[in-house]
Amino acid sequence: MITYNSYTMHHPTSLPKIAGFASIFIGVVAAAFAFITKSPEASVYMGSAGVALCVVSAVIARKNIDELQMTVAGLFLAIVATAIGIWQMYNL
Repeated sequence: MITYNSYTMHHPTSLPKIAGFASIFIGVVAAAFAFITKSPEASVYMGSAGVALCVVSAVIARKNIDELQMTVAGLFLAIVATAIGIWQMYNL
């Protein structure tokens, strides 16, 4: 009979994995905010804050390719949000 206790099934979550998930979340929120909002300055500020946080997350996750891929995806979304805000400022 095999018994499992909580110590054998423990899978700790690493800081790079948390940083990767946070990066994707920030990128998605910034991109959604850029499409929804009517004020382009707010989307530029939120997108640039997302870019800064994603760069910090990339520094944390640089040694593991899986977490780095998540961070780059979040960085891409934050850059898109910033670009949409800048486009809205000059064209609307």
